[in-house]
Amino acid sequence: MSSPSITQPVPIGSFSRIVGLSFSESRPVVQVVFQLRFLTGGLLAAPPSQATAVRDLTLGALAWLCATWQVYLLNGLCDRTEDRRNGSGRPVATGALPASAARTIATALSVAAVALGALVSAGFAMLVVVMLALGWLYSAAPRPQKASLSGFVGVVVAGGLVTYLAGWHAAGGGVPDPRMLAVAVALSFWMGLVGMTKDLPDVAGDRLAGRHTLPIVLPERTARILLALGALIVAGGLAVVSAAEPTLLPLAGLLLTGAVLLSCCVLTRISDGNRSRRRRPYRAFMLTQYAVHLTAIAQCLAI
Repeated sequence: MSSPSITQPVPIGSFSRIVGLSFSESRPVVQVVFQLRFLTGGLLAAPPSQATAVRDLTLGALAWLCATWQVYLLNGLCDRTEDRRNGSGRPVATGALPASAARTIATALSVAAVALGALVSAGFAMLVVVMLALGWLYSAAPRPQKASLSGFVGVVVAGGLVTYLAGWHAAGGGVPDPRMLAVAVALSFWMGLVGMTKDLPDVAGDRLAGRHTLPIVLPERTARILLALGALIVAGGLAVVSAAEPTLLPLAGLLLTGAVLLSCCVLTRISDGNRSRRRRPYRAFMLTQYAVHLTAIAQCLAI
């Protein structure tokens, strides 16, 4: 007679591997830049000096990490078809991370994000819910906003603004620093407009999935020109504001430098060819974000 089956616990090694793969799916370089946005919003609002403010900023950052991790993990689940067509090496697309495990991790991250957010304040928890809702609207809604050009820009810009707002709230709120407003608006539009450089190497898979990205809606050369113009306009806007607020000059200078380099990259043959070469404008977009945020944080800490 066979003995009754016993449910075996998941080995710790397997669990840690699944968690690691889920984080890899969420694009760690993107997760880091979200944390930089959050911290920039907090430090520009009011550099925390009291223990409670430091605690809330830390808890808030952890909550925001769980939320953005969930958002990008959900996106990976919903983008499996086009990611496979585009030759993506991310864990869900390759099958290294089973979809069922990814869904479980995504659910746990949602709960953890809201619970940690509630430890900061009810208002902060609501901002976490808004971020999770934006991720759902982008990837998993009946009419996912990732499929349209206006939907992409709207949701991505909103996600940036909410992140800076969350950092400001966690740091104690108060009267917003005009510098925070300028940086938050400029870099959120940098995300929404210039972030479309990520679509340049993914035309085949996006077309298969029925998405209407900029390089699909328009001829690629026209799309590239518009991406360069968008970068220069956003950077130029911050440069204009910095004329009245000299402390913004280093940030405006970095953003403008990044916009010029990105424009040279996207408009020349340096980004033609294989997938790696076509991702060069997106890498310029990301490196510029890192440089601007790290400089803003360094300025705040030096005060």
